Amino acid sequence: MKEIPVREFRNILRQFERAVAARNQSACCCGVTVTQCHLLMELDKGDNITLNELADCVGLDKSTVSRTVETLVKNSLIDRTIPKNNRRTTLITLTKKGKAVCRTINTSNDAYFRKTLGQVPVVHRAGFLEGFETLTRAMESQNKAGKVKV
Repeated sequence: MKEIPVREFRNILRQFERAVAARNQSACCCGVTVTQCHLLMELDKGDNITLNELADCVGLDKSTVSRTVETLVKNSLIDRTIPKNNRRTTLITLTKKGKAVCRTINTSNDAYFRKTLGQVPVVHRAGFLEGFETLTRAMESQNKAGKVKV
């Protein structure tokens, strides 16, 4: 069996992480942090989700998400409501201002990644996207399972 080029992969991954970090510094505009941006983008997919669901979506603990939500509420980007039928739950929704911020972030990132993916040859795009999604799911699975044992 052929050996997996782990070190080569890790080197490419570090380069990718640096490119993503550089993009995140400019992409998360509108005065929001990267974490706030991620929460807003999840809420933009579908409003009225619980704090626990939001924490699961972004892979952060509930207390971190709760603190971040508090800041977003203070900045009038999201609303937090407690349903009368379940006082132990908190529902999170985007405000008009929050939706506007999401539109700005999406417009900027869509343009950037349209150009970036445009540099991938057309014949490789579908395979690249499928492989990238497969890799992402495998990493998420490993992270949920705990540390990799050697």
